[in-house]
Amino acid sequence: MRAYERRFLAAVVLAGSTAAVGADAASGAAPGAAAPEAAVPGAAAEAERLFEAGRDALLRGEFARAIEILGKAVEADAAKTSWRLHLARAHRYAGEDGAAAAQLERILAEAPDHHEAGQMLAEIHAAAGKWREVARVLEPLLAFRHDYPTYHLLAEAHSRAGDVEKARACYEEAVKLNPASAADHYQLGTIYLAGNSFARAVDAYATALRLGIDTPVLRYKLGSAYFNLRNYFGRTRVRTAASGAAGAIDGAWYLIEPCGAAENAFLCAPEASAAYQLAKALADGMGDRPDIHVLLATTYLNAGRCAEAYARFTAIGPKVPEGDKALFLYYHAQAAFGTGRYDEYLALLGEAIALDREAYGSTLVDAYLKVADRRNQAGDLAGYTEFLTKAVGETPANAALHLKLGNAYAEAREYDKARTQWRMVLDLEPDHPERMRLLNRMAR
Repeated sequence: MRAYERRFLAAVVLAGSTAAVGADAASGAAPGAAAPEAAVPGAAAEAERLFEAGRDALLRGEFARAIEILGKAVEADAAKTSWRLHLARAHRYAGEDGAAAAQLERILAEAPDHHEAGQMLAEIHAAAGKWREVARVLEPLLAFRHDYPTYHLLAEAHSRAGDVEKARACYEEAVKLNPASAADHYQLGTIYLAGNSFARAVDAYATALRLGIDTPVLRYKLGSAYFNLRNYFGRTRVRTAASGAAGAIDGAWYLIEPCGAAENAFLCAPEASAAYQLAKALADGMGDRPDIHVLLATTYLNAGRCAEAYARFTAIGPKVPEGDKALFLYYHAQAAFGTGRYDEYLALLGEAIALDREAYGSTLVDAYLKVADRRNQAGDLAGYTEFLTKAVGETPANAALHLKLGNAYAEAREYDKARTQWRMVLDLEPDHPERMRLLNRMAR
């Protein structure tokens, strides 16, 4: 080898050695040491591969395998919340809700705004009937996102937990975000009805009905709302019904009674009325419910249709449960009074009082006075004084009743009895406004 060739080769070797030393120095390795393996990039790639394999297994329905592979992926990179969410899904699909909930709690601890994890965890608690846990999970998420599923589930949670006001607020937000949700309108109507917001209840139930919920229970509740608004028969009109009878449903109308000389002409109540909705509930499958029959009979009573009310009360009476009997007897008594059956009125009211004196005992004096006034209107002075005397017997310290009875005796020309009653008025109220007038009348 020539001399200049040897010098060139030595220079090349020296340059190579210098470059290697420079590379070692830059990497912090000792000169001549073996090159380190690319451990971190390789582990990340392997974790990604595990996640993809686990996700594919999940989507193929291989849940046990998905749990195994995704668990390894999460162990390799615990910071990937999306991977942990897939692992939670796999546990949930496999029926392992406890394990799924643990993964979701971990996600929310690290990312409180993770709406998807919160929603899934809330659904797990809802399935277990843990409604307060549902609220605990979902309420913080409202600070980050307002959407329909959150408000819908939160409304149900508050409702099941008995927090009606929070449930109402959430259902109101839910129907704003999803106006087509018939179920939410229905639930909102029920809350309004229970809270005596009857006009709002009518709107909510009517919307649910329009959106497709048409059940006898909804009709009953809608009828109850109309009843409490005193919309008993709505805007009635005369229509011709090709077939049917009073008390039947004919399309969008309730046939109240035959009307006029025209054949098949009926006075009808529209859908927007208590009578229609209650009759529709009965016709659609709730015919064995005495409470609905009683409410329909009371609809007639409150509308002044006492004869029909009396007939309906009489028919349903034997089927009324004992727990509802006192209230039923009270309304039945009012129908009897409205049809001029005064003895039966007092008898039925007496039965109601016997069952619940605390609720109805105070009505007896008013009942005697009502019957007394009807006797007086009929020119029956003996009957008038008879029932006034019974009223006085129930409240003997009532000066106004003694005065009324004394005047009744005077009208019947029974002056001695009249004077006795007037003296009792002054005994009870020495400074009675009519003192001088009564003294003068007693002196005659």
